[in-house]
Amino acid sequence: WFILGIDKGSTQNALNRFFVHFKAAALLTVMTPQAFSLRRQQVKWEAVREVFQTSVKGSYNEELKYWRGAYLLLAVDGSRVALPADAALRAYYGATGHDKSAATAQASILYDVMNDIIVDARLEPLKVDERTLAEKHLEALAALELDLGGRKPLVIFDRGYPSKEFIKYLQENEIKYLMRVRRGFNAQIDSMLEGSKRLELADGIPVRAVVFTLSGGEREALITNLEEEEVEEDAFPKLYYQRWAIETKYNQVKQKLELENFSGRLVDNIKQDFYAMMTVSNLLACGLREANREARRERSVDGVERKYEYQVNVNHAVGVLKDQLVKILIADDSSVRKQLYMELVSEIKRQVVPVRPNRKVKRKEYLKKPHFHHNHKSNC
Repeated sequence: WFILGIDKGSTQNALNRFFVHFKAAALLTVMTPQAFSLRRQQVKWEAVREVFQTSVKGSYNEELKYWRGAYLLLAVDGSRVALPADAALRAYYGATGHDKSAATAQASILYDVMNDIIVDARLEPLKVDERTLAEKHLEALAALELDLGGRKPLVIFDRGYPSKEFIKYLQENEIKYLMRVRRGFNAQIDSMLEGSKRLELADGIPVRAVVFTLSGGEREALITNLEEEEVEEDAFPKLYYQRWAIETKYNQVKQKLELENFSGRLVDNIKQDFYAMMTVSNLLACGLREANREARRERSVDGVERKYEYQVNVNHAVGVLKDQLVKILIADDSSVRKQLYMELVSEIKRQVVPVRPNRKVKRKEYLKKPHFHHNHKSNC
């Protein structure tokens, strides 16, 4: 329960606050950070991953959104994760920086962009390439055996994924995909100005290439195995833009949930914290979905015409979850747990912000220096 908590202050203060929640159960005690470090080594990181997988299955018990009612829209992307400055972590995960001193891991997630669900997540050494991780994601998706009612998964990939081997893997496994490609990937695609065209890659792999010009004048090239009768050419710019949601998700888990603010320095500690934050992200998304539904329902009956649609404030939701999550987790009675959860949703929906369409935010460069130094945690 403590590992699943999102109290990112000093470990001692976080432990003290955590055990206050047990006061009513006569379990109030004191634990030192050293004692916690020893005890957590008896918990396998795979156990925390199982909790994350349970959060995925639970999320798919809800009513789902589908793109055009026909596709479960997914995106795959990787991101480097800054780790505490520790020799053992550098040896296991690898390092970045001009002197290769910054311990860094390779994260990758499979994300349901319309339903806000992290479907699968991996944290591996830098030497593991993104395509290998993508294949593991797709294997995990198949293992879920989701009942999509005849609908199909459609996976969007950025330009770091195209290769004839990976595209062949997708074709052989009958996975619908949309993939951005760089210049130089294929001469026939490079020669296209705009439009859609059927062509063959090396080894006779059939693809459909779609080229269009963005509002800023940049040329965008995509490949897919979606047929013309499935998706028309004009739909692809907006369809590919849906991938941006996975960038927003990484921002959420890194900045708002402070993924890189790890509570331990061992390899297994890092994996425990990683899957804990993936779990919390899905729990947060569940609360946000419920709160947004209630907020929209309340605003639809007040008769006021508004310029923008509104959604609940994620920063506020994270703060509420931080205060309430442990209480919900430790509640033995299911009715009490449900009541606490509904109180959490009610508090989350109190603060909303306008959704302004077509906003563009400049992407920041990746900073190799850890944002959260292990020896300089905040006191609260």
